[in-house]
Amino acid sequence: MNELANDLNGLVEAVTKAIMIAGQTQQFEDAKVIKNQLRRLPDSMVTEVLNGVILNLVNTQPELCRWFILDIFLSEAPPEGRADVAERLNLLIADLQSN
Repeated sequence: MNELANDLNGLVEAVTKAIMIAGQTQQFEDAKVIKNQLRRLPDSMVTEVLNGVILNLVNTQPELCRWFILDIFLSEAPPEGRADVAERLNLLIADLQSN
């Protein structure tokens, strides 16, 4: 079980770094490749990886977090779903900034 957690943590770190590089270089196509690769994972793993990425990015680069999650990963989601996730991100960011 510990090995699985380490693998998941490594994947979260790799995805986070890839998103940071894509964001710094403004490479929309690179970000779409990251999204497409994530979509190939089982749904439960996608959720775990995205939760980890959000926690990694929301503290240091909230705008990059919003960009990847809302504009890239959820680009094809219904507007209501995107609005719900945006609200949750805003609440998380506000909570972290108040501490």
